[in-house]
Amino acid sequence: MSQHILHIANDFPGSQVYNQLARAIDKRGVRQSVFTTVRHKGQLGKNALDFAVEGSTIYYSDNWSPWHRAFFRLKTKSNYAHLLAALDPQIITHTHAHTLFSDGVLALKLKQDFGIPYTVTIRNTDINTFMRFMVHTWDIGRCVLNNADRVVCISPAHLKRVLKWKYCPPDFVAKVINIPNGINSYWLDNLSCTIKPHLLGDPWNLLYVGNFSTNKNVPRLMEAVLRLKDKGHNIQLHIIGGGGDDTKRIELMARESPETFYLHGVIKDKERIRSIMHQCQLFTMPSLTETFGLVYVEALSQGLPILYPGGEGVDGFFTASYGTCCNPRSIYDIASKIEQMITHFHEYVIDKDYLLDHFDWNMVADRYLSIFHQ
Repeated sequence: MSQHILHIANDFPGSQVYNQLARAIDKRGVRQSVFTTVRHKGQLGKNALDFAVEGSTIYYSDNWSPWHRAFFRLKTKSNYAHLLAALDPQIITHTHAHTLFSDGVLALKLKQDFGIPYTVTIRNTDINTFMRFMVHTWDIGRCVLNNADRVVCISPAHLKRVLKWKYCPPDFVAKVINIPNGINSYWLDNLSCTIKPHLLGDPWNLLYVGNFSTNKNVPRLMEAVLRLKDKGHNIQLHIIGGGGDDTKRIELMARESPETFYLHGVIKDKERIRSIMHQCQLFTMPSLTETFGLVYVEALSQGLPILYPGGEGVDGFFTASYGTCCNPRSIYDIASKIEQMITHFHEYVIDKDYLLDHFDWNMVADRYLSIFHQ
């Protein structure tokens, strides 16, 4: 039977990551089916793609209910019923569950009922929500890991976190592999990794790109910048993005210090974002939690050393020549690490070949396909 991959991705409409991976696998001539659930009608058809491989399709299931947030087994039962109604499991050769708990439990049931091998990817929500707080799902999570043929961690930092989980099975290390997310080909097609010199007397221009959710931690970043300003540093923070619980606070801080903070608003045009990147020296995003954070690699592709949270996202992928990590809950540490980056700015070196080898979606797809074949 020819290869047919089933992706179970409950957040397919909400993230370009799944779309990009499916697109790259499609280029390799592999048939795919995607099963996802939508939380409202506006998500129907979102992030859809035109497959080149005949028979590939995306199933958007509208069975989601607010009750599913509280009752995991109810959600699982409903999702599994709609999955079986959408497609014939007998034609699937391998399942890729894109999260450990919500998606992994469906892959587990397909293996138990139809013998379909599966790979499960562990993401931020699995580690920082399910493994920390949702005790009633821990036995299920361990069962998913025990029965998985392969396990993928997006970053070395997440692998270390899973190993510390008390429900982590003994054979986890034998079946786990690190595969990062890729970045949009635009950034790799327009690589500009050379560190741009900072001229004496010019301000240090920092950049943040993202939403204004509490998790992104922008107010603490702004407080850290103000502390450096008080210490005599000529420093400015450019902020691209918007939308989220911290919006009003961020806008207020920007109005109170207009000479320090520049709000550019939400920008979708990659050329405009790239142009602003070229005006800055450092990329700073001390998020509280991250699965990966594509924008870190996008910034590196344009020659910006990065400030990122320790133990999250890209931590473990890069040496000190690419940037530094910080404690995102400490304004003092964020400010201290930015100051350190300014002091050692001349020491940063970004290897473009490393970015091409690790973060090209075509390379990422090949790595996934290699374990799907096993």
